Amino acid sequence: MKGAYFKIIVFFLSVSLFFTNCSEEEEVDIMFTISQNEVTFPVMGGEQTVEIKSTTNWDCAYDADWLLVRQQQDRIRIIADANGTDESRTAVVTVFCEDVVMAEVAVTQEGTIFSIEQPVLLAESSGGIFSIPISCNVEWSIENDLEWCKVEKNNSSLDVSISRNYNMEERSGSINIAVGENIHEVVITQSASQWFESFELIDIEGGTFYMGAQKDDESGIGYDLQAYQIEYPVHQVTLNSYAIGKYEVTQAQWEAAMGYNPSTNIGKQNPVEGVTWEQVQDFIALLKEKTGLHYRLPTEAEWEYAAKGGKLNEGFKYSGYSVLGACGWYYSNSESKTHEVGSKSPNGLGIYDMSGNVREWCNDWFDYYTYTDVDNPQGPDYGDMKVNRGGSWTTPAVNCRNTYRHTDSPNEASQDLGFRLALSIK
Repeated sequence: MKGAYFKIIVFFLSVSLFFTNCSEEEEVDIMFTISQNEVTFPVMGGEQTVEIKSTTNWDCAYDADWLLVRQQQDRIRIIADANGTDESRTAVVTVFCEDVVMAEVAVTQEGTIFSIEQPVLLAESSGGIFSIPISCNVEWSIENDLEWCKVEKNNSSLDVSISRNYNMEERSGSINIAVGENIHEVVITQSASQWFESFELIDIEGGTFYMGAQKDDESGIGYDLQAYQIEYPVHQVTLNSYAIGKYEVTQAQWEAAMGYNPSTNIGKQNPVEGVTWEQVQDFIALLKEKTGLHYRLPTEAEWEYAAKGGKLNEGFKYSGYSVLGACGWYYSNSESKTHEVGSKSPNGLGIYDMSGNVREWCNDWFDYYTYTDVDNPQGPDYGDMKVNRGGSWTTPAVNCRNTYRHTDSPNEASQDLGFRLALSIK
């Protein structure tokens, strides 16, 4: 009996040892190590590798759409997209054997960092160049639709060149800086010009040209079948360099200086009209006093040279065009009124409204042309009538030609007669 009990005890001990050995063998076989539990990516993303050693098969899982995880035999490759937001983001890559979690890898990526020292820029009417420091950890780009601002990107700054504001009204706009998925706005405000600073001039290089027109010799210089006798004879004129108004003087400019608006067709940016030659001299005297510059009316020769495009010698019947409707407001298209200056196309020099809108006073007393070649003609020293040029919203096309001449008494005003400025260049 004792022998039987002994055999039973031995059997149970043997079975117990067997299972104990099996358990110890399993613990030895499941060996798992991982090279790191944290991975950090820069804002632009990239790829990093995590080494894994295991004595059994393993798998991984993740739920972030900005990650891509490639599982290989002894490693995982973690690939992160660029982070276009300004917030950092995190994710977890889980590594497991069968259903047992063996490790978790915490993945962190920084967001975009952007700072600008001057998000609001205030500029004087004179304009200028400004460099605005920028700090950013990613590439950034510029979106700019402002015609009066030129913008360039440097590594650590936004360089802004603001042109002079000739308007007597403040102007503002914004430049957008794209940083990843975010847009940062730079607001630019430029102060208005005072009236005596609001005249934009075009520099005209001096030269020699043929002034006037004739209709007697089809193959001759200055032939124009529509030429009037007052435009005869064609003669050679040489001029020094000067500057002339890009636009006709507006009602806003006149009223700011003189305190009243004499115009019939009211509009701030429409040309002033209803002014006599003598009243224009009062305006110019005040302008000289304010600026110290030698403003004046253009001579008749300077006016025609500018209308014809100066040294460009454009050869058109009207200022910059053969078709008047492209460059001028006249009887057939004006709807019986003046229009804002600069609303038609300029000539090759960038000068507007020299054909149509309003006739323009010149400085000269009227005189008939001669065949003599002349330098910088000023007209006679005295006379009864002052010259005006360019035609107007009331006149037919024939009177808007570059060579057409008109005269009025210096104390006479008309609802289609205005002026533009000139400035001597020394």
